[in-house]
Amino acid sequence: MAPQDTLSTRKHALVAALQWGLVQTFILDTLGRLLRNYYRATSDAFFPPDWVMSLQLAAPLGLLIGGIGGYRWVTSGRAVASPSAHRNRVVFVGALVAGWAVAIVPEIALQWLLGDRLFSIPYFVIPTLTAVSVFVGSYLLAYRVGTDWYHRWRPRLLGAIQGAVVGMLVGLTGFVVYGQYLIATQDNYSLDGGPGIVAAVCLGAIIGSVLTDTDQAGTRSAEFIALLIPSLFASNILTGLGIVALSVIGIPTLGSGSMLVPVLAPVLLSLGVASYLAYGAHTMLHRRFVN
Repeated sequence: MAPQDTLSTRKHALVAALQWGLVQTFILDTLGRLLRNYYRATSDAFFPPDWVMSLQLAAPLGLLIGGIGGYRWVTSGRAVASPSAHRNRVVFVGALVAGWAVAIVPEIALQWLLGDRLFSIPYFVIPTLTAVSVFVGSYLLAYRVGTDWYHRWRPRLLGAIQGAVVGMLVGLTGFVVYGQYLIATQDNYSLDGGPGIVAAVCLGAIIGSVLTDTDQAGTRSAEFIALLIPSLFASNILTGLGIVALSVIGIPTLGSGSMLVPVLAPVLLSLGVASYLAYGAHTMLHRRFVN
């Protein structure tokens, strides 16, 4: 096998591994959440049985097991290794990750509207239906939507996803910051971040869709999203290690605003890194997996 073919097969195998692993994780997590909400709706116990908790905790293991299966599926020659099949897997993975991340927004909106009734019969199934709709939407976008339609609307879709994710981060961060402000300045207060978070996500999606009107802008949006996810993971780990190190040597980092540093630092750092690399350095990380 030529070196170029080997590199292409490895790239296809990595994307298939990610697809299979995410599907396994998604199924375990969604099933665990459904059972947890069911027990909460049908019993007085706030926490579900241990086996339900174990099912959700096993979700990351599904990423590993599914990833191994997806990788072997491609490298053994049993999978379709055409460029179109690879493109479909990439679209599915991107749509599932983005939809899964933003799925918290309708849940926040419903909890704001329904309150504790969201965890009662029959409303407890709504979060599961939201998750299933994300999965079905990802499948339809990747495997049932025409290629011409996708290419025509690709920049708008990517811009909307980018704006929604940034809006969600800004909304959640603003909620934490404002909550810490109320804790520090008020004795009695009431705080509900649902409307603000939903509004930030919707506004971000609209702005992102409007501004991303060319293929080049869509490519930059895809690069930003691809960089933002690992940046968030890395910045959270670095922030946690930094807080521990400073605490060990006796430098206080947490005070009355105990949530500010752990929340603000990773979000600001990851947004800054992703913005600089995508729009300043013009990196092409996502192209390593897409093409």
